[in-house]
Amino acid sequence: MRKTVKKQLLMNKSGDEIQVALVEEGRLAELIIERPDSLRSIGDIYLGRVHKVVEGLKAAFVDIGQKSDGFLHFSDVGTTTEDYRALIEDDDDDDENGNGENGEEVNDETGDSRAGSAKARGETDGQKNGQGRGKSNGADRKRQSYTQMIASKLKPNDSILVQVIKEPISNKGSRLTSDITIAGRFMVLLPFGGGQIAVSRRVVSRKERARLKKLVRSMLPEGFGAIIRTVAEHQEEELLKKDLEKLLVKWEQIEEKLQDAKPPQLIFKEDTIISSVLRDSLTADVTELVANSSSIHKETLNYIQWAAPEMEKNVSLYKGKLPLFEGYGIAKDVESIFSRKVWLKSGGYIIIEHTEAMVVIDVNSGRYAAKKEQEDNSLKTNLEAAREIVRQLRLRDIGGIIVVDFIDMLDPKNAKKVYDAMKNELRNDRAKSNILPMSDFGLMQITRERIRPSLMQRMGDQCPACGGTGTVQARCTTINQVERWLRKYALEQKMHFKQLDLYVSPTVAEPLKNSDRNIELKWFLQHMLFVRIKPDESLRSDDFRFYTRKNGEDITTEYSEL
Repeated sequence: MRKTVKKQLLMNKSGDEIQVALVEEGRLAELIIERPDSLRSIGDIYLGRVHKVVEGLKAAFVDIGQKSDGFLHFSDVGTTTEDYRALIEDDDDDDENGNGENGEEVNDETGDSRAGSAKARGETDGQKNGQGRGKSNGADRKRQSYTQMIASKLKPNDSILVQVIKEPISNKGSRLTSDITIAGRFMVLLPFGGGQIAVSRRVVSRKERARLKKLVRSMLPEGFGAIIRTVAEHQEEELLKKDLEKLLVKWEQIEEKLQDAKPPQLIFKEDTIISSVLRDSLTADVTELVANSSSIHKETLNYIQWAAPEMEKNVSLYKGKLPLFEGYGIAKDVESIFSRKVWLKSGGYIIIEHTEAMVVIDVNSGRYAAKKEQEDNSLKTNLEAAREIVRQLRLRDIGGIIVVDFIDMLDPKNAKKVYDAMKNELRNDRAKSNILPMSDFGLMQITRERIRPSLMQRMGDQCPACGGTGTVQARCTTINQVERWLRKYALEQKMHFKQLDLYVSPTVAEPLKNSDRNIELKWFLQHMLFVRIKPDESLRSDDFRFYTRKNGEDITTEYSEL
């Protein structure tokens, strides 16, 4: 039985920026931010143009008008042709018993469906459990046939309707799918679903599952499919019907826009950040919805009056003197997102480090414990850290591979307790995750669904001084590089009395100019070159630029040995 948590939704508008905070038991749990220069693109639908097909990667790169081409894996290419249906053996599901949902993975919170994707890859339930080895050759052949079929259907310059399922991260383009879905309050519409209906696994009552499937099946137009979301449980038919009608109107608008569209072109934009958050986060345990903007307050009321009129009394316009987040005591939680150190109540702390490949989290006790109490203190700190780590993953929206280095414990039973605590905390997380038990080295590995850059990446800029490494090159190292450059330049030029300007960071220029010996005179005597040192605040401490004084030509890279 899942513990009921008191939740609040705080919607803060400041200039052009909108911040939506989900508060659980008085502490910030999730923060969603939207700015004009970083609008959310999850769920957006584009008419794209296939740029190239790489069969070795089992993927196509699709131009959708963004900075980088989108990535479309063959497993995310949908088709409704008969040969495809035969290939994946997509049998009709067992309507009332709910037996036809094998192989479905439904992300109820985001509307992202992978119905039948395991079959499309040629996997069976037995193979996923390490059984059915005798069928592996047939599965391999099926998988190869599927790859060849998709590769033959996708050609460069082809137009294709695709949807964003992961936003661009770093230099990687958006992850795309052609299995189009349109998310609503109570269900997700599958325009190419072929009559397939799935129910969220969180609806556990077999009777209720059967009722919902029967209702939705009677409403759906022919050829459409649907995923029924958790919030649809025990809802009246009229509400489900209104939700479906809204989704069908959106699909009609998409079809109309497609008639005159030319790739690359945006065809459908997801709902506003307020509507999206209300759609995905509005549950019965949300006791308060507060907005500091009259326009957001009005939009929230309009949505609530349609989707959950019984919660209208929970909506209010903030009129406090303090800023909204300060008034509710979460301003410090927002600021803590940029801190690498997070303190625990026990006196311990965790360190969060981002690397290119993964996020590493180190748990520290923070104070000495007597030897006989060490195991108990380590367990207490690790259990507290497990709860805080999951909160930070949600708060900072950290995805990908996460490795946690817990405090060493001698008793395997204690390691199991920490593992169980971590699993229990992750159940409250809307993002999908996988977790492995603690290793003999005290390491725990977690993978968490990543659909957009982390909050820290979106809210912060890379440090211009260190380039994101956290350390800067020593000034003496830069000076040594400058002197090696001069030596090489003098040898290759074989011409004396050249006049050069050297631009360096002010932090490097200071020791050069304040040296006991006149460094410019020293270089003249060594290399017969007239060099003037000039500080440039735009340069990092590990960089330098050489220009000829005669025509201002940058000659740094021409003679650099780096």
